[in-house]
Amino acid sequence: MNRFEYNVGALKAPAIVLLVTTLASAAVVWFSESYLSAHELRLQQARNELNRARDEYRQAVEAKTFVNTVQQRYLQLEQRGFVGNEPRLSWIEALRNSGYKQHLYALQYNLKQRQSLQLTDSDGNGHYQVYGSFMQLDMELAHEVELLRYFNDLEREQPGVWSLRGCTLSSVAADNNIALDKPNIRASCELAWYTLMPHSGNSEGEDTL
Repeated sequence: MNRFEYNVGALKAPAIVLLVTTLASAAVVWFSESYLSAHELRLQQARNELNRARDEYRQAVEAKTFVNTVQQRYLQLEQRGFVGNEPRLSWIEALRNSGYKQHLYALQYNLKQRQSLQLTDSDGNGHYQVYGSFMQLDMELAHEVELLRYFNDLEREQPGVWSLRGCTLSSVAADNNIALDKPNIRASCELAWYTLMPHSGNSEGEDTL
């Protein structure tokens, strides 16, 4: 036999084995890549679901915290007399108590009928309507500082939600003789007491802040 001659029949079986092995290896590689891709896709989907669940949980916690905070604030305003019917007796009692503590003279008040208010920074008040009850408050003082003490004490009483719209001071001392045990100044102030009620749709008597 020539040294360069080869037996084709003898190579047929190894060739078939090599072909089968190559095809099997290619199939294993393809299956492994497909399996890996599928699991990577599932892993990414699981991560996305986990992140979405985390976001939903965080939003739920934030919403619960917000609701609890708002609910607590709502209850505080309700207890203070801001939400619901006007606690006029509480307002007047607080005015008298503060005046008694500060030893004010001739404390008088005139509380007008409430009226609906339209806030300037909003097109509407939603499901609730804000009301204002304006009060004329007159008192006589020995000194101007008593007026500041009076309103500070009234704020500590927390009879409701109110604002001081302005005060006018005038002297009542005869011949400018100042006496600490007598009234020397008359103060005429305007207050606004605020309440919140479910919206009734009645626009009668609206005012603008």
